[in-house]
Amino acid sequence: MRAAFMTAVNEIEVRDDVVEPTGDDDGALLRVEACGICGTDARTFFNGDPKAPPPWQLGHEPVGVLEGVGPGAVLPPGVHEGDRVFLGSILTCGTCRWCLEGFQNLCEHHLLYGYDPFPGAYAEIASVPAIAMKNLIPLPPELPSDLATVADPFACALNGIEQLDIRLGDTVVILGTGPIGCWQAVMARDRGASKVYLTDVSSERLKVALDAIGQVVDDAWVAGEDNGVEEVLARTAGHGAERVCVAAPAKPAQQAALEMAAKRATVVYFAGLPKHDPVSPLDMNELHYKELDIRGAYGATHRQYRITMDYLDRKQDVLAAVVTHRFPLAEIADAFGTIRAGTGLKMVIVP
Repeated sequence: MRAAFMTAVNEIEVRDDVVEPTGDDDGALLRVEACGICGTDARTFFNGDPKAPPPWQLGHEPVGVLEGVGPGAVLPPGVHEGDRVFLGSILTCGTCRWCLEGFQNLCEHHLLYGYDPFPGAYAEIASVPAIAMKNLIPLPPELPSDLATVADPFACALNGIEQLDIRLGDTVVILGTGPIGCWQAVMARDRGASKVYLTDVSSERLKVALDAIGQVVDDAWVAGEDNGVEEVLARTAGHGAERVCVAAPAKPAQQAALEMAAKRATVVYFAGLPKHDPVSPLDMNELHYKELDIRGAYGATHRQYRITMDYLDRKQDVLAAVVTHRFPLAEIADAFGTIRAGTGLKMVIVP
């Protein structure tokens, strides 16, 4: 079969003679119809990751047809061999405190599909290990496979929106206009925000985002030296925004979020910082004197995956525009190049 391997940082090789996986007795095989390129895949490709030792097969946003189900495999309710399914990437133990309480994203023993020891799905056929079987979700019949691949990051974006706890009439500001920021803007509008504002440091990235979901945004601008603080204050009579989400992994954006937040506002830090440089200088007096509610958001739960699949199906007309590029497996290097250039939003590989 054909599969793509990251052979070094910024290098990927498509091989046509890869031996097909056989599948485990308690696992299955997935005939891949589409697999998105996640921000995590991109960071690994551009910077390397010890959990992706070259040559390594990335890809942890797969959709495809479930086949080769092992005799000892346990399928989730409603999932059958031959179904089109989505595979959630966060692999959880199912027995720790957090899993039992429904917060699988915080599993004490979680692993990630597409990283050691589980090769990913940039291939024609991918293995589904036993630990991932409970992450299989059937696709609605009319949901295209390329759009369905975004269920993984979209569910994470939903987690951030739920943490943001938007109320009717709130002004919402989202810093960062990648796919996550775009999806959160759509959901913020659906949840009753009176104003939805987007900001980014890149004019080109902002334009791409507005081309995709501009109809749900009230205003957007390129962040200046103050990272957009004055723009928010000018639009809110100096009061600031009731809800602010930082969907960009940038320290200046994290500080700006505190400054543009209204008193008693909620600020969600969705995007993490690099593990080698995670400490951000924040003005804690902003938090103290404004009585801000500061939250983090990481990953997604099984409940949020299920909600996402239905939402994607119902909102195809709006959300499909965020998938800006589709590439055959043979052109996966071009897909990563498009990400680096910042000229698109969501890249999907179609084997």
